[in-house]
Amino acid sequence: MNSKLIQSASSIFLALIALLCIFIPDEVLKNFTIDENEYVLLIIQVLGGLLFGFGITNWMSRTVIMGGIYGKALYMGNLAQFAVGGVALLKWNIKNGFPSVILGVILVGYIIFLLLYLSVFFSSPKIAGK
Repeated sequence: MNSKLIQSASSIFLALIALLCIFIPDEVLKNFTIDENEYVLLIIQVLGGLLFGFGITNWMSRTVIMGGIYGKALYMGNLAQFAVGGVALLKWNIKNGFPSVILGVILVGYIIFLLLYLSVFFSSPKIAGK
């Protein structure tokens, strides 16, 4: 699959989650059935900032060749983020009986991007014009 498309789609996906965490952290906590307090709200907003940073990085690096010196680090970061996030979301959803459709959609997104980044990581980079 085209790495530019993967980078663009993942940047939009992460930015949407980030904006929810930044601007309505209390609603995000309701999906996890966690009691809100100022510390947890702060952590959710900081998480939103981290995801927004990943989204911006993906958007700005969508034309970088995956096999290049800079592309490999970007893809490894995304691969790690989607792997850890996907496993954590899967474990939490299984433990709690998939309580929210929104969290299920986010879980599916994380697994899809994990598989896409794995497929790009283990394939040879395609150079335009060859």
